[in-house]
Amino acid sequence: MDFKKILPFTRSFEDQYFEKINYKVHNYKALSTKTEVTVVIPVYNAEKYLAKTVDSVIVQNIGFSNITIILVDDGSNDKSRTILKRYSELYSNIVVVFLDENTGTPAFPRNLGAHLANSKYLTFLDADDWLAHDGIQHLYHMLESTKSDYAVGKTIQVNANSEKIIGKYESCKNRTNVSPFSIPHIFYHLGPRARMMRLSFIRKNKLRFPEMKYAEDKQFFIDVLTSVGKISTTTAPIYYLNRIPGNDSLTKQTDIMEKMDTNIAVLKYVLNKNLKIEEEKMIVNRLVEFDSITRLFNRRHFINSNQKGSYYDAFEEVINVFNSYDRPYTLGDIIHKPLNKAFFNFLTTKQYNNVQALAEWSTEGGEESRTYTDGLPIQWLI
Repeated sequence: MDFKKILPFTRSFEDQYFEKINYKVHNYKALSTKTEVTVVIPVYNAEKYLAKTVDSVIVQNIGFSNITIILVDDGSNDKSRTILKRYSELYSNIVVVFLDENTGTPAFPRNLGAHLANSKYLTFLDADDWLAHDGIQHLYHMLESTKSDYAVGKTIQVNANSEKIIGKYESCKNRTNVSPFSIPHIFYHLGPRARMMRLSFIRKNKLRFPEMKYAEDKQFFIDVLTSVGKISTTTAPIYYLNRIPGNDSLTKQTDIMEKMDTNIAVLKYVLNKNLKIEEEKMIVNRLVEFDSITRLFNRRHFINSNQKGSYYDAFEEVINVFNSYDRPYTLGDIIHKPLNKAFFNFLTTKQYNNVQALAEWSTEGGEESRTYTDGLPIQWLI
């Protein structure tokens, strides 16, 4: 059934944005019942892990009756739609949305899911990941007790033979109603994982994922964290990020230069937000030191590339974009890691042979010694 013909839009923050793509909704009646938490899951060709993902929500110890799942399928051509339809037949609080055409980004599916949601709180889950058994309950109770609009917990990345914590800065302590800017490096982890928000906060601030193939979650959560005021954090495991070989996520498929294009777009967006300077510096640090140095140059893909000129051009564009804004600080002021200071100095003085040599040294284990003098690795001073 076509949802728009059956249930008129009555929720806030509505415009023609949500009408530009036709879609059909299964279990649309569930949207008239308000629950405690809505879990929005964008889906695209996720048949391999989809059941594990959905089941991890069904078995949440907060009680599945307190949850609505909204799964938005972005034009899958595998068995995902068959799996989703079966879930919607089995559970009345599983809402399945089929988009008529693929959008190429999880942004529209997430935005549509948040738009359709009828709950107190909202959280996101990717279709190849899964939640800890008590993940939703931890975040829900935190928001209820602290009256925060935003809570975040621990994300565990699952690899073939190991696990590791990511976004450790935001989940290393239990915090109640603190400024996000009081947490060092909080902007280094801006994915949708392991966080829950008050839905009224999202709608009041008209927050929406921009439609980009990459970095849409980065810009969205920059907006969230610069709007929210106070947040709460927990050390409890909430979310399992699937990095098992064979899981070809959109992020893995994205070309590094496409990533840089969107990173530069986000940098411009942040510089145009007119934030307080100290707050802006924290975000720009992430976009430049982490995204434009570490991820761009301190990686094997740079060393192995036969088009290194495009890397240098991308970094120069970052410099030119920043310098086009009048700021009381320089990019050199906000590069903190000694290794990245070395990269930055070599890049800005166009010592490209040294950039490549430093990348080779670092990726082969040189950085592990962490021996520095005057901001440069000791090997570079001998």
